[in-house]
Amino acid sequence: MPRSFFTSVATKGCCFCPTRASSATKGSHREEDGQSIATTTTTRATNSSSVLIVGAGRLGTWLAVKFAEAAKKASGNTPRHVVLKGSGRKANAAVDALVKEHPEITYVESYEDERMVSSSHSQTPKGRKPIVRFDYVFVTTKTYAFDLVVDEMEKSDIAKPKIAVMLHNGIVQPIFKGLGNGYVPCVIPQSYDFVEIGNGKFTIKVKNEEKPWAMPNTKEAKKVHELLTSIGANSKPDEDFEYTLLRKYFINCVANLLSIVGDCNCDGLLDTQELRNRMDVLYHEMYAALEPSHKEGFKKMPKDFYDVVFTGLRSYGAHFPSTKLDFDAGAPLEINSLNGYVCARGREIGKPCVEHEKLVEEVKALVKKRDVKTRG
Repeated sequence: MPRSFFTSVATKGCCFCPTRASSATKGSHREEDGQSIATTTTTRATNSSSVLIVGAGRLGTWLAVKFAEAAKKASGNTPRHVVLKGSGRKANAAVDALVKEHPEITYVESYEDERMVSSSHSQTPKGRKPIVRFDYVFVTTKTYAFDLVVDEMEKSDIAKPKIAVMLHNGIVQPIFKGLGNGYVPCVIPQSYDFVEIGNGKFTIKVKNEEKPWAMPNTKEAKKVHELLTSIGANSKPDEDFEYTLLRKYFINCVANLLSIVGDCNCDGLLDTQELRNRMDVLYHEMYAALEPSHKEGFKKMPKDFYDVVFTGLRSYGAHFPSTKLDFDAGAPLEINSLNGYVCARGREIGKPCVEHEKLVEEVKALVKKRDVKTRG
């Protein structure tokens, strides 16, 4: 049985066999990037860090583009190549165009793609298969895809990364075991949207770009901060990270699923009295349900935390929450890590979150109706 970095046992390196190029090598952004594949006794590691981004959605693609733009004037530890891992389940014209525009991005849809070797810290000992490892793995997929992320990396024997950076909505248990402080969750105050600018070209519009990504104030997180700073991405190790996480989580849970029910953007949620009243109930249920299990974060909450949450929501203006965008796109939704988590905590302490339970069921019914209509 292959060793896995998803257990508490430290893995010094796993074998990776590029048996074939996947279907990812075809198409406009899947062409070879000029990197040669190791076939003899060579070392592919360079002085710069190697980066794998899992998830080629709006955030993952934006991050890959930032690395690519920095690579054009690379120095020091700025990666000269970054691997962007897509699912291949659905074509995306924006991703196609942006990756084609930035050849520094190595786009793959399978870990068996041979370019994985040339775009990572890899060694090919004589007569042996290549060993592939990355210094940093950024996970930008939705939380419902985490099991698949783990499964694919285990099956491909991707070596244990030094640091895993988690970029997602909601609260979940760590999916990578044994990393200690090398498991770096981040709070992302931004929203990201693909925007077509003509002639088949796209850009990514960022809302609240001036606000920094927050992360724990640890040695490993500070390394992530330095890496992000090198590509011009705003971030900040945060001594009050638990509070910062809860602040964003409250905004997500009063807004994301409810925007599907109300079929509106953030301004619409706040300006429609019925929806505004429901958000108040969601807020107070959530406060009671989470306080026992998140005491450190609650200690840092200001007296006007209620106003902080709804002022924060107003800052998104006419933007649609990411969960609403996913719903409209026919994609699966993050439910268990958002309002589903609140429901679970409420049941644990004997304080059922009736409004959250109702909202979850409403959204599940709308998803079912949407999917039936799509199949019809």
